[in-house]
Amino acid sequence: MRLIANNCYQLEHSKGANGYVVSGSAGAAVIDPGISSGYDAVLKELRDSETRVGRVTDIALTHYDFDHAQAVARLQQELGATVWLGGADAAILRGEKAPPTAVRRLMQRLTSIPYPDRLEEMNGTGSIFEGLDYFPTPGHTPGHFAFQWNSVLFTGDSVTVRKDGGLRQFILRPVISDRAVAGETEQLLRERITSQSIEWVCAGHNRPTRTKSAA
Repeated sequence: MRLIANNCYQLEHSKGANGYVVSGSAGAAVIDPGISSGYDAVLKELRDSETRVGRVTDIALTHYDFDHAQAVARLQQELGATVWLGGADAAILRGEKAPPTAVRRLMQRLTSIPYPDRLEEMNGTGSIFEGLDYFPTPGHTPGHFAFQWNSVLFTGDSVTVRKDGGLRQFILRPVISDRAVAGETEQLLRERITSQSIEWVCAGHNRPTRTKSAA
């Protein structure tokens, strides 16, 4: 587990997408644990780091895509954690609503994402626990959310982060559910980075990157 900032780490053994851990005063949250083939290594990494980061009490998902969420149900069962997912994405994962694009409907048929036993739906803004806040960042998926821990922003696939810390829309355009909304989210994140003095952006498929203002 690699330290990014104060009480904020990147998982070194998650597969599919970048996974992160935030250590709070009463427990820890895993953000996007990845695909099922990485489950054993992620669980061992969390167990080995428990004395440093604390017991995992929560698993926070930026969105429902399999490369971010496939391992979550099994990890929840093992750790007894609460899973957090945007309400619109939870409805898709339960099969109550169809994915919004043809590419996403195909992805759903080709991949399996078990539904967690205990899931809290995120709608609007709020907190996982003290200091770890969530807010909606739709576009990539209807129920995509980002998380903020102090000066660290976890953006999932709402944007791609360039090496210089700049943002742009996710590089794989066919999997963006709504490009116009994704563009609005991109601008919202830029404004948040500036107004809240964000130092690090931790995205789903880029290395944790220092922002221009912090460089």
